[in-house]
Amino acid sequence: MPGAVAAPVLRRPSSRRAVLRSLAGLACAGTAGAAAYRHLPWRAWQADLSTATGTQRHIVLQDGSNLYLGAQSAVNLQFDASRRQLALVAGEILVATHADRDFAPARPFTVRTPHGTVRALGTRFTVRLDAGRTRVQVLEDAVEIRPAQASGRALRLHSGQQASFDALAVGARRPVPPGADAWTGMRLSVLHMPLQDVLAELARYRPGHLDCDPAVAQLQVSGVFPLDDTDAALATLAGSFPLRIQRATRYWIRVVPR
Repeated sequence: MPGAVAAPVLRRPSSRRAVLRSLAGLACAGTAGAAAYRHLPWRAWQADLSTATGTQRHIVLQDGSNLYLGAQSAVNLQFDASRRQLALVAGEILVATHADRDFAPARPFTVRTPHGTVRALGTRFTVRLDAGRTRVQVLEDAVEIRPAQASGRALRLHSGQQASFDALAVGARRPVPPGADAWTGMRLSVLHMPLQDVLAELARYRPGHLDCDPAVAQLQVSGVFPLDDTDAALATLAGSFPLRIQRATRYWIRVVPR
């Protein structure tokens, strides 16, 4: 605080005591605040590249690789003479790597997340941050996953495979569902996905609050829905499943049993 402002306030005993109490509270909160910093939105706001609710971005990187950011996503770029690295801060990305022709030997291309690193092996793949885990889907060629705190060899995923991992281990390999990259064309393609998860995806593309009644949260949904017209997506859900859309306002919507 500027001295010209702070001095008159601090001269008053009651104000001085209030300020000291506040500073003491801040000191006690410091450790918790530092621990929570990595989860706060401003990390995404300060990233090299980011997207807001309902928006996507496509960028051609300096090495010729293509990078797509989904809604509410953020990434930092770390390109130098020895590496090509993306640090995923929030959301999801799709990467189509390009040969590193200007460097010999070619620099490795990696995506780093809080849970470890994903190394591209001449490939097209997606990386997404979920609650406490990172999900990787390989659309072409292969990648290697190395959890941050795991020892031993990296796990290799091949085209058509996906897996999630945390800092300690990689989960089981599973098939990549059809339309896994449809979001880059503003389409949500799902196969037997719980309704609550479908709505969570749509919520990234519309302002306000969107949820569902617990009675229908696990309803299995399959279909293709527009992300650039979430009202149409909700109408399709209501027309295709035993659901009803409750609207308190345009910014507060709940899906309930019909």
